[in-house]
Amino acid sequence: MKINLVVAAVVSILFLSPSPVGAADSKCECPKDDPETHGRVQTLIDNELSSAEKMPTSAALGFPKAVTVCMFFDPTNKGYAQDLKLVVESSLDGRMWFPATTAGRDSQASSANGCLQIAPTRYVRVGWPPAANVPSPGPHVVAQVEASY
Repeated sequence: MKINLVVAAVVSILFLSPSPVGAADSKCECPKDDPETHGRVQTLIDNELSSAEKMPTSAALGFPKAVTVCMFFDPTNKGYAQDLKLVVESSLDGRMWFPATTAGRDSQASSANGCLQIAPTRYVRVGWPPAANVPSPGPHVVAQVEASY
């Protein structure tokens, strides 16, 4: 009798607990928000992005030790150039922006599909380079920033 009650309780917990269905739908293998292990994760955009739109910007990240930005989009649809990449910009105050640099390098952080560790900063934004002309609606972009403290 006690075993049947335990089995019934376990089965009901399994059926009533939420399943991670939304995670399987995402095309982004981005980090998850886990302050204890990885730090804070913010999703900057999970939508179409054109050149005319304002660049999606993070909230204040504080003073992280390391910042990683993950950016994904499909460059093959709608005839976009094969060498088109998203760029990362940084700011200390959220008003004055400068090209973010890849940690340990002297070049602007940019990627088509991948994650980059950039120099630590308080604010991050992701968008198309100024020379790119991506008409609306642009490709679906997923960008996240992870700050480790």
